Amino acid sequence: MNGRTRRSVLGIVGGGVLGTAGCLGTDGGAGSTDGTGDDGTETAWRTAELTDVTTDETFTIADVDSPVLVHPFAIWCSICNSQNEEIDALQQAQAHKVVQLNIGDDEGRDDVAAYATENGYADHSRFAVAPAGVASALVDEFGPTAVSPPQSPVIVVCPDGSARELDKVASPETIETTVETSCE
Repeated sequence: MNGRTRRSVLGIVGGGVLGTAGCLGTDGGAGSTDGTGDDGTETAWRTAELTDVTTDETFTIADVDSPVLVHPFAIWCSICNSQNEEIDALQQAQAHKVVQLNIGDDEGRDDVAAYATENGYADHSRFAVAPAGVASALVDEFGPTAVSPPQSPVIVVCPDGSARELDKVASPETIETTVETSCE
């Protein structure tokens, strides 16, 4: 390999590594502590109008009585389903408000409604297909793992507007402890 070709290959590889690091990296934060974006306004994921695909009720996360658990998910994601089973177990003991935000590509409201109903999750969770802007707002506040279905995060939103992101697969005990300690 001559010097010019080698430099080109190294440049491409180096650029790819930096690009990948930028996509995968986060700021290390656990989400906002006051429920607002960097400019002090509520972020789009909290204020976007959502429609529960099982009831056709419209709502916003900001208007749901807190604390609320927000779970970005995709139908095809087995880890998401495992997290939903944990949330289901928690719901049998505690009646937290749960919003399931579908972020799966090409998964429409009928697919999400069928998933929620067939798995018995519609009884205790609101299921909505995330509209444009919601995913990018989640990334802005929590980093790219918030919209990666295999990461299956649970976001706990407290009455004061603060929010905490829990890693996959959060047990009912972990979720409840986070609610108790973060949402006092």
